[in-house]
Amino acid sequence: MSFFYERKEAADTVTITLKPHSLYLMLGMLAVWLGNDLILKSAPMAQIVMPVFIVFMVVRFFSLVRVQREVIVAMKQGRVETQGSKFSFRNPFRYIIRKAQETEF
Repeated sequence: MSFFYERKEAADTVTITLKPHSLYLMLGMLAVWLGNDLILKSAPMAQIVMPVFIVFMVVRFFSLVRVQREVIVAMKQGRVETQGSKFSFRNPFRYIIRKAQETEF
């Protein structure tokens, strides 16, 4: 899903960039929920915020599962480099996966 990550494929590498705005959105929803729970104590608002927060977390998790599987396989083969930060918009976190070299017999 392009909202959570961006995948670019070149001839010899695959670059997967994790977009930080989804992380900030999740932290913002958590802050709203905690603010409501600790300060406002509004049950109707909690009935709206919590399901939205849970659905967002589940969608984010399942959209990133495929990426994480690909990265874990490449890590086991020693073909992954990382760059950036999860919290930076200018230099977002990215995995650079070198494609496996095919040998001809």
